[in-house]
Order: sequence, then C-alpha cells, then structure tokens
Amino acid sequence: MEIVNFIKSFFKRQGGYVLFSVFFAKLVNFLVSVIVIWMIPKEEYGLIAYGLTILSFLVPFVGAGFHQGLARYGSISKGQTEKKILFRYTLKKGLLYTLGMIVLLIILSPLLNKILSGAAIYLAILSFQLLSLFLLQMIQIYCRLLYLNKLVAQIDMLNSLLLLISVFVLCSLFGGIGYVVSLIAVPILTSVYFILQLKPHVISDFSLSDLEINKIEFISYGLYLSFGSVIAQLLFAVDILIIGFILKNAELVAQYKASNIIPFSFLIIASAVMATDYVKLARASQENTVFLKNYYLNYLKIFGILGLVIIAFFYLSSDWLMQIFGAEYKGHPYLMFIFAIGAVGGIMFRIPMGNMLSAIGWPKTNALFSTIVFLINIVASYFMILYCGIEGAAITTSSLMWLSGLLSFAAFIYFLKRKKDL
Repeated sequence: MEIVNFIKSFFKRQGGYVLFSVFFAKLVNFLVSVIVIWMIPKEEYGLIAYGLTILSFLVPFVGAGFHQGLARYGSISKGQTEKKILFRYTLKKGLLYTLGMIVLLIILSPLLNKILSGAAIYLAILSFQLLSLFLLQMIQIYCRLLYLNKLVAQIDMLNSLLLLISVFVLCSLFGGIGYVVSLIAVPILTSVYFILQLKPHVISDFSLSDLEINKIEFISYGLYLSFGSVIAQLLFAVDILIIGFILKNAELVAQYKASNIIPFSFLIIASAVMATDYVKLARASQENTVFLKNYYLNYLKIFGILGLVIIAFFYLSSDWLMQIFGAEYKGHPYLMFIFAIGAVGGIMFRIPMGNMLSAIGWPKTNALFSTIVFLINIVASYFMILYCGIEGAAITTSSLMWLSGLLSFAAFIYFLKRKKDL
C-alpha cells in the first residue's frame, strides 16, 4: 500500500510528465548518437567524445555552483519574491563566472592536441556549451521551485526535439562541427525563450541581503556541491582519459563510449524522480525527516525490481545491441553488460543517496566521498586498463558506482540516527 501511495504522490506532483519527458529525451538523444555515429567518421566521433569528456569536468562548476544554492535555498524560501531574488542574484553572478571559464578553456584548449591530436578545435567550440547548460539549468530549477514540473518536462522535450532536428541538418552540412554547434545553440535558444516568457529575473529592487540567508553559506553550499559533482563526474571520465593516454587510440575511445550509451541511459530515470521531488525532500529535511526514510524505502522497493530487469535484459542482449551502431562497433560484447551492472548500482544507491545528502544540506560529505572514489578510480583504472584493456576500465567504473552509492547510503543512515528517526 505504501508503494501505491508513493507512486500516486509522485504522479500528483506531475512526475509522470517528467518521466515521459525523460524517456522522450533519452530516445531523442539515442537517435542523435546513432545519427552522429553514422554521419561522421569514427575517428572524428572519438575526438568529439574526448572533448566532451574534458568538458564534463567543468559542467558542475558552471556559474561557480550558484545554481546549486538556488535549488536548495529556493526550496526552503518563504515565497515567490524570495525565489526571484535568488534567481536574479544567481543569474548575474553565475553568468560572470561562466564566461570566465569559457575564456580560460579556449586559451588552454591547444594543450589537448599534445594528448590526442585534433581534439583541441572541438574543445574550444564546445566550451560555449557551458553557457548554454547554465542557462538551461537555471530556468529548469526556477520552474521546479514553483512546482511546475509539467513545464520542466515541456522544456526538456522541446530542447530534445530541436536538438534532433539541428543535429541532422547541421551534421549533413558540416559534419562533426555541425554536431558541436547544435549542442551549444539549441539549449541557449530554448532557455532564453522561457526566461523571457516567465521573467524570473524581473523584480523590484531587492538584493540577497534582504533575505534571511547567509551569503557565505549560500555560496559555499554551491561550491562544495559543485566540487563533489565534478569529482563524481570523473567516475565517467577518468577511464576515457586514461584509455586515450595509455592506448592512444581514438577508435577504442569511440567503442568504449558507444558501449555505455544504452546502459547509462537508465540512470536518467532515477535522476528524473529525484529532480521531481528534490524541492519536497529539501523541505522535509527541515520539517519531517521521517518522510525521507519512508521515501527512500519505497524508492528502493520499486527500483530494486527495475534493477533486476535491467541486469537480465543486458545479459541476454548486449551482443546484438552493439550492432545498432554499425558493423565497425561489433566486438567487446561484455562491455555493455558490465556497464549495466554499474548502472543498477547508480539507480539504487548512487543517484538517490547523492541527492538526499544534497537535500539535507550535506554537500561536504558528498564532496568527501567523491574525492575518495576519484582517487581509487585513478589508480584502479590505470592498472585495469593496462592489463585488461577497455573491459578493465568498464569493471572499474561499474564497481565504483556501487561503492560511491553505498558510502552515501551509510552517511544517510548516520543522519537518520542523529535525528533519531531510524
């Protein structure tokens, strides 16, 4: 009965729209990946994938993490006026820092050619994606603060549909450059349109000092969370970087990247659920921590079953699924199944527990665990790739997804014991 109530409550908060938009976005992103793989040479795709991996280190730091503070402090704010004050402050400061990051990345991009020749031009262009992602995250966070989850879903679907069209057209005309331009232009156009429609930045002359919020705590929350996020993101990036460094083969990078596209697409389901309920979880951390425990128990029951289905599915189908990407991607049949096991760990523990720790205001703990896993990842990935090739990298990544999730789970149990709700 509790599971039924959990599901009903989720759909009441317009979570169904969010889930549909997630499936739609993943389907579109999958089609985009297939189109790109078909339309551009394998080596060029490997160079772009390498550039995107470098960029993924910096994505959590867009806006210097101010948008992370907006998500939590906006969740526990008292009204729409306070939310608008926080939005305008975050937009102003975040844009300044993001533009600085873009300039620095362009200046440093030629160094990438020393690692993988030809990748620098893609990284320089892709640096502008930091701006587009920051703006898109800002408007989505603002909509969630107002419980407009249906609108969040609409924004995602529009962005995905425009991306599909843009990639097909621009890849046809300009190849790989057209793909990276699409990744930048579409989110900017989508986010600017909705910002102009909702006008969250339009407000009377108020500042952050008018709110009962400690500016230092607001800024440090975002920075710690961003640091933890970027270190956590390295779990999906260090292996690719080390593959490029040790094996020096763009085609193996492409093979490895293509193998995790489908398994890791399931992670977005858990992310969508947590994103839908983040505002409610953050408020509950201040008012009703028993709700947090019951919420996760019901979550675990539902997604535990999904996890078993995912493992069985990829055990039976990994070999032929790789053929979707073309004959040249046939081979390394166990890669996709290994990634599927890691994805289940992410769905059951890593994603929900990471979000829970953020919601209760423990970004330092998230950052600590991410750092521990990152250090293990560097050493383990190096030796596993050296002796087992790209399969060794996949085993390392999947194992650490489970480890990071279980560490966060232990911290959550400690939090409940402190609150005497366990």
